[in-house]
Amino acid sequence: MKEKLKGIAIGLLMGVLLTGGISYAASRSETIDVFYDNIKIFIDGEELDPRDGDGEKVEPFIYNGTTYLPVRAVGQAVGKSVDWDGVEKVVYLGAKPGDTENWLDVCGPYQYKECKEYRLTNNAYFTMSGKKYTNGYTMYLWNPAGTAEALYNLNGRFNSVSFTVGHIDDTTRADAKLNVYLDGIIAYTKDLKYDDLAQKVTIPLNGALQMKIELVSEEPLNTYDLYYGISDGKFE
Repeated sequence: MKEKLKGIAIGLLMGVLLTGGISYAASRSETIDVFYDNIKIFIDGEELDPRDGDGEKVEPFIYNGTTYLPVRAVGQAVGKSVDWDGVEKVVYLGAKPGDTENWLDVCGPYQYKECKEYRLTNNAYFTMSGKKYTNGYTMYLWNPAGTAEALYNLNGRFNSVSFTVGHIDDTTRADAKLNVYLDGIIAYTKDLKYDDLAQKVTIPLNGALQMKIELVSEEPLNTYDLYYGISDGKFE
């Protein structure tokens, strides 16, 4: 189906649609002919249902032999935040220049058990080894058979994950064990000592679909709670 879009500002078009190789020094209005042909988008074999910021369906189209895709829908589908700077006419996929992308926004846990999330945007933090940490979560145990868990849907997008893990300052002095499961199989385990400094760990993901980070107690828990934290995460 062929439709005509009248009065489109090309600068704005670049702000909301994903393409490449075209740029304009200044915004201008043109009337262009585009083709809508029920174009579908698949990402890693899964069909995308593209929607705008208001939840309305948006459809890719073809103009001069180039297929234009909705940048927000595609960016979010591949785990990238999308920002539009209307003043500078710039689309940002993921981190802006000079910024570090928050791993909780890239691929945060979809479910927690016995965890509490902390974000810089809420001025929330916890301390490990005397240092403040944010954009992460604490994991706590309060009974002998208990576990704390954070579940991730990786969807096969990443090769590795790194994060800092350590004992939460001024909490019960007890050791614990960290287990990481990939697609239901344990892939990494680490003994955590309450008096060790917070440590950076890197775990190969090899395109795994799911990940579970689990905290378990190394000692019987009676009347005290056990707290460890995870922060400074990065997916690659």
